[in-house]
Amino acid sequence: MKVELVDFYPFEVSTRKPRLLAYADVKIDNKILIRGIKLYEAKHGGYFISMPEFNPETKRAIVEIDDKELLEKIRRVVVDHYKDLNL
Repeated sequence: MKVELVDFYPFEVSTRKPRLLAYADVKIDNKILIRGIKLYEAKHGGYFISMPEFNPETKRAIVEIDDKELLEKIRRVVVDHYKDLNL
């Protein structure tokens, strides 16, 4: 599966950890678009992502990825882009 970063929105909200660093939008195989993936810095270093949740106002669905390989590809695309920004 091809995972492509569509948009990336870096920012810093707080100095507490885990710290929210950015939002990202990712496209999978040019068929599935996932908006609002959150990138966090973990307490003891490293990065992790959180998939978007259901928003009753916009009626967007919850995203769950059961395929660990695909989830790791998504995480790698988002984290690598953040590291390339040198923030």
